[in-house]
Amino acid sequence: MDTPASLRDRKKLRTREQLIESASELFAERGFDAVTVSEIAERAWVSERTFFRYFASKEDVLWPDSEEQLAQFAAVIESRPADEHPLAAVHGAMTMLAQAIGMDAGPALARAELVAETPSLVARDMVEHSKWEAAVAGAIRSRTGAEESSVAPEMVAVVAGGALKVSFERWVQAGAKSDLSELIDGAFAAIQEAIRD
Repeated sequence: MDTPASLRDRKKLRTREQLIESASELFAERGFDAVTVSEIAERAWVSERTFFRYFASKEDVLWPDSEEQLAQFAAVIESRPADEHPLAAVHGAMTMLAQAIGMDAGPALARAELVAETPSLVARDMVEHSKWEAAVAGAIRSRTGAEESSVAPEMVAVVAGGALKVSFERWVQAGAKSDLSELIDGAFAAIQEAIRD
């Protein structure tokens, strides 16, 4: 039997999902810049004030679970085998991420296409990438015990971030029909070749 608290939580989750779904539909129909917060709220059958209870801005609807996903990704990196090289640990975590994206490619592909066609979203996308690199660097620093003065965790994050960026862009260009995990594996293999050369 539902308690009042659990019922309230379910209703809040449903409202949040309705806002994300409504925004996605409108963005697909008319483009990001042509859609207002008021229109998203109206399609979701809520008030504009309710929208802002869930999201601080229209851009946030495109990255609704960013903080949670970053925390989960960092936790996976930290939980990888202790004797695994930091770059290999990130590679392993990224493969798991790619498999999760592959199961539900729609939102990631739709967002990438919106960013590509909307100059106003490019800056936010870069911020998200920077947050990703910071989370990776923090996880590497935590698992290796690297000194604050060491640049190694940041370098691992930048290299891994480059591999993910190139792989993801190729995956998007292929309309999400290629295997993102395989693209990531290829990018990391190219890094290893470059290091050996």
